[in-house]
Amino acid sequence: MLKKYIILLVLLVSATVLTAQNLDAERLPDMNVPRAGHNVFYADGELTVIGGHTSGFVLTPTAEYFKNGIWHESPTVYTHDNGMAVVLDGGKRVLLAGGHERNLGIGQSFELEIYDREHHTFEGFGTLERNRAFAQGIELDKGNVLICGNHKGNDCFEMFDGQRFCHHVKDVAVWHSSPYLLPISKGDVMAFGTVWRGRFEPCDTVDRLYGEPFVSPVLKDWMPMPYDQNNHVNESFIGDKEAGDYSYLIAAYNHDGAMAFIHIQDTVFSLLPTTSPVPTSSEWGKIHYNRVAVADRNAHKAYLVGKDADSRAYVVAVEYDKNPAPLTLYYTEPLQDFGDATPVLTPDGDLIITGGILDDNFTPLASVWLLHTGTGKALSETNTYSAWLWILCSLAFIVILLVIAKRIHKPTKPASQPDVASKEMMARITGLMETKQLYLNKDLKVSHLAEALGTHKNVNDYRLEYAKKLLRQSPDMKIATVALESGFANERSFFRAFKAATGTTPKDWVKQNQTKS
Repeated sequence: MLKKYIILLVLLVSATVLTAQNLDAERLPDMNVPRAGHNVFYADGELTVIGGHTSGFVLTPTAEYFKNGIWHESPTVYTHDNGMAVVLDGGKRVLLAGGHERNLGIGQSFELEIYDREHHTFEGFGTLERNRAFAQGIELDKGNVLICGNHKGNDCFEMFDGQRFCHHVKDVAVWHSSPYLLPISKGDVMAFGTVWRGRFEPCDTVDRLYGEPFVSPVLKDWMPMPYDQNNHVNESFIGDKEAGDYSYLIAAYNHDGAMAFIHIQDTVFSLLPTTSPVPTSSEWGKIHYNRVAVADRNAHKAYLVGKDADSRAYVVAVEYDKNPAPLTLYYTEPLQDFGDATPVLTPDGDLIITGGILDDNFTPLASVWLLHTGTGKALSETNTYSAWLWILCSLAFIVILLVIAKRIHKPTKPASQPDVASKEMMARITGLMETKQLYLNKDLKVSHLAEALGTHKNVNDYRLEYAKKLLRQSPDMKIATVALESGFANERSFFRAFKAATGTTPKDWVKQNQTKS
């Protein structure tokens, strides 16, 4: 009988397993200037950060480039806090534009300048057609740069001519803050994204450079993660332009806080099927995502970076070329000064996080972290994790215990009846997951499912009783061993459950029971 339960359980959860691995994180030398709202990119193979604001929410007219293991500082002409940067000519030049006009993120500016990567110099030369902050730009043919996006309105498409001047091209149907600008077929470009930041306020209108605006049903329910800095639209690209395949992958979230990946092919938006939901919590608590996904076309993967309350970094890797796409969750130990900042993909396939903030814009960080997602660095300690795999295992255990209890406390029934009852219970569990998609609830707990099923919720009661038995028999056994032997995921969750149930710690409980005996 038990074998049948195990086989059924494996069939139920086989499509939802999420691999989890430890991730190697390396702290690089700090920047010279703490900064947030800055741009970070590779220019001709050289990691560069420009602008933003520093301590006190004060604009900083500085740039830095990383060479020979050292950050070298250069003065900029303007500040570009939450401005835009577009790498031109294969990285030899960078167009910098707009940003906040004053400290504290106030106003928008018209300012334009060019960064010369070879000489590490800056030249201010002109103005935007409209003053902007939270804008984005992409290089088109002949050095032309299409620009769109603004802070709270006053938006349009405008074009930088590759030399000195900008001119108005076309009004937009709605304004976008930190939009996605995605080239599509026939030379057209789409613009879409949030209309404001910091809350769920989806915008389903997609503007086009040449075509008419249209409405995407997917964007009604899912809001793309915004660009807080940079414009790395190319790192969303997963297609093949030579073959006419304009495909992109972006991260998004819904009103309930669930995360997903949106696949875009030309003008068609759809949710990417994945083997499991994107995890929004771990054994240490909630995972907070607030940056865009970065695609590594060489590895056929895209990465979404998050963190928890202990500054433990998480990276969700999705193998987007498979259907459904497998997910891997990487996690680090708690990292000191790991800021909220847009990640940049290195030439080796790793991720760089520069500066950013922990709590507020008045105390940005100078720290630089390298997350070794590339294949050159070894990853260890593989295990399995799923947002609802453990829930299903727990409920299956409940079903088994219920069947056993019925056999012990009730008159014997025909052998077929327990089988029918248990299969019905497992079918109900499957139905709750597949039809109601309960696993998308970030706060889903065993108790919620148990209540929906009408079953007993306290699986931990059985584990705790078994743990007490182990402690009585072997009082010198390590607490971590007792936790794992009793079915807990780790020592921390066991300790918390034990103290909540008994009012004391496992060690004190052992002492008290030894005294009584």
